[in-house]
Amino acid sequence: MKKFTKILAVVMLVAMVAMMFASCGLVSLKFDKVEDRLEKKDYEVYTMEYDGQEMLSASNDDDEYFMAVTFEDKDDAKEAYDELKDEWEEIAEAADEEGFKVTYGKSGNTVYYGTVKAVKAALGFPSNLFVFAKKK
Repeated sequence: MKKFTKILAVVMLVAMVAMMFASCGLVSLKFDKVEDRLEKKDYEVYTMEYDGQEMLSASNDDDEYFMAVTFEDKDDAKEAYDELKDEWEEIAEAADEEGFKVTYGKSGNTVYYGTVKAVKAALGFPSNLFVFAKKK
Protein backbone atom coordinates (compact mmCIF):
# COMPACT_ATOMS: atom_id res chain seq x y z
CA MET A 1 0.00 0.00 0.00
CA LYS A 2 2.87 2.37 0.84
CA LYS A 3 4.50 1.73 -2.53
CA PHE A 4 1.22 2.35 -4.37
CA THR A 5 0.79 5.70 -2.58
CA LYS A 6 4.28 6.81 -3.60
CA ILE A 7 3.68 5.83 -7.23
CA LEU A 8 0.32 7.61 -7.24
CA ALA A 9 1.92 10.76 -5.80
CA VAL A 10 4.63 10.77 -8.48
CA VAL A 11 2.09 10.23 -11.27
CA MET A 12 -0.07 13.07 -9.96
CA LEU A 13 2.96 15.36 -9.71
CA VAL A 14 4.00 14.60 -13.28
CA ALA A 15 0.45 15.25 -14.49
CA MET A 16 0.29 18.60 -12.67
CA VAL A 17 3.66 19.71 -14.05
CA ALA A 18 2.60 18.73 -17.59
CA MET A 19 -0.65 20.67 -17.25
CA MET A 20 1.22 23.69 -15.91
CA PHE A 21 3.61 23.62 -18.88
CA ALA A 22 0.71 23.31 -21.29
CA SER A 23 -1.23 26.18 -19.78
CA CYS A 24 1.48 28.80 -19.48
CA GLY A 25 4.87 29.80 -20.65
CA LEU A 26 6.15 26.64 -22.25
CA VAL A 27 3.62 26.83 -25.07
CA SER A 28 5.18 30.13 -25.98
CA LEU A 29 5.29 30.84 -29.69
CA LYS A 30 8.51 32.77 -30.08
CA PHE A 31 8.78 33.06 -33.84
CA ASP A 32 12.55 32.64 -34.06
CA LYS A 33 12.32 29.27 -32.26
CA VAL A 34 9.24 28.24 -34.24
CA GLU A 35 11.00 29.15 -37.49
CA ASP A 36 14.03 27.02 -36.55
CA ARG A 37 11.87 24.03 -35.58
CA LEU A 38 9.89 24.17 -38.81
CA GLU A 39 12.94 24.64 -41.06
CA LYS A 40 14.61 21.61 -39.44
CA LYS A 41 11.53 19.60 -40.49
CA ASP A 42 11.74 20.81 -44.12
CA TYR A 43 9.01 23.47 -44.00
CA GLU A 44 9.32 26.63 -46.05
CA VAL A 45 8.85 29.45 -43.55
CA TYR A 46 7.85 33.03 -44.25
CA THR A 47 7.71 35.79 -41.65
CA MET A 48 6.43 39.31 -41.89
CA GLU A 49 5.89 42.25 -39.58
CA TYR A 50 3.05 44.70 -40.16
CA ASP A 51 1.55 47.38 -37.95
CA GLY A 52 2.81 45.89 -34.68
CA GLN A 53 1.90 42.31 -35.62
CA GLU A 54 4.27 39.51 -36.44
CA MET A 55 3.02 36.90 -38.90
CA LEU A 56 4.48 33.52 -39.72
CA SER A 57 3.36 30.99 -42.28
CA ALA A 58 4.94 27.68 -43.17
CA SER A 59 4.19 24.79 -45.50
CA ASN A 60 5.86 21.68 -46.84
CA ASP A 61 5.58 19.36 -49.84
CA ASP A 62 3.03 17.14 -48.03
CA ASP A 63 0.47 20.00 -47.93
CA GLU A 64 1.00 20.48 -44.20
CA TYR A 65 0.76 24.12 -43.13
CA PHE A 66 1.02 26.40 -40.11
CA MET A 67 0.04 30.05 -39.69
CA ALA A 68 0.44 32.29 -36.64
CA VAL A 69 -0.04 35.95 -35.80
CA THR A 70 1.34 37.66 -32.71
CA PHE A 71 -0.53 40.72 -31.47
CA GLU A 72 0.69 43.55 -29.26
CA ASP A 73 -1.38 42.36 -26.29
CA LYS A 74 -3.46 39.41 -25.12
CA ASP A 75 -6.78 41.25 -25.46
CA ASP A 76 -6.21 41.83 -29.19
CA ALA A 77 -5.26 38.17 -29.59
CA LYS A 78 -8.39 37.02 -27.75
CA GLU A 79 -10.57 39.26 -29.91
CA ALA A 80 -8.96 37.93 -33.11
CA TYR A 81 -9.26 34.33 -31.89
CA ASP A 82 -12.96 34.79 -31.09
CA GLU A 83 -13.59 36.32 -34.53
CA LEU A 84 -11.69 33.59 -36.40
CA LYS A 85 -12.87 30.58 -34.40
CA ASP A 86 -16.13 30.04 -36.33
CA GLU A 87 -14.37 30.34 -39.68
CA TRP A 88 -11.64 27.94 -38.56
CA GLU A 89 -14.26 25.41 -37.43
CA GLU A 90 -15.78 25.42 -40.93
CA ILE A 91 -12.36 25.02 -42.52
CA ALA A 92 -11.51 22.21 -40.09
CA GLU A 93 -14.70 20.37 -41.05
CA ALA A 94 -13.95 20.70 -44.78
CA ALA A 95 -10.32 19.64 -44.26
CA ASP A 96 -11.43 16.59 -42.27
CA GLU A 97 -13.54 15.48 -45.24
CA GLU A 98 -10.42 15.69 -47.41
CA GLY A 99 -8.35 13.67 -44.95
CA PHE A 100 -6.48 16.50 -43.24
CA LYS A 101 -6.61 16.98 -39.49
CA VAL A 102 -6.39 20.64 -38.50
CA THR A 103 -6.26 22.51 -35.24
CA TYR A 104 -6.16 26.06 -33.99
CA GLY A 105 -5.54 27.86 -30.74
CA LYS A 106 -4.30 30.84 -28.81
CA SER A 107 -1.21 31.05 -26.66
CA GLY A 108 -0.66 34.33 -24.85
CA ASN A 109 -0.78 37.05 -27.46
CA THR A 110 -0.48 34.65 -30.42
CA VAL A 111 -3.21 32.89 -32.40
CA TYR A 112 -2.35 29.97 -34.66
CA TYR A 113 -3.95 27.60 -37.15
CA GLY A 114 -2.73 24.68 -39.20
CA THR A 115 -2.61 20.98 -39.77
CA VAL A 116 -1.99 18.95 -36.63
CA LYS A 117 1.36 17.69 -37.91
CA ALA A 118 2.60 21.21 -38.69
CA VAL A 119 1.35 22.68 -35.40
CA LYS A 120 3.10 19.90 -33.49
CA ALA A 121 6.30 20.64 -35.43
CA ALA A 122 5.96 24.36 -34.65
CA LEU A 123 5.29 23.97 -30.92
CA GLY A 124 7.96 21.35 -30.27
CA PHE A 125 8.18 19.02 -27.29
CA PRO A 126 6.49 18.88 -24.74
CA SER A 127 3.82 21.31 -25.96
CA ASN A 128 3.09 19.16 -29.00
CA LEU A 129 1.76 16.44 -26.69
CA PHE A 130 -1.32 18.59 -26.15
CA VAL A 131 -2.19 19.20 -29.83
CA PHE A 132 -5.24 17.38 -31.18
CA ALA A 133 -7.43 17.75 -34.25
CA LYS A 134 -10.40 20.01 -33.67
CA LYS A 135 -13.80 18.40 -34.14
CA LYS A 136 -17.00 20.34 -34.51
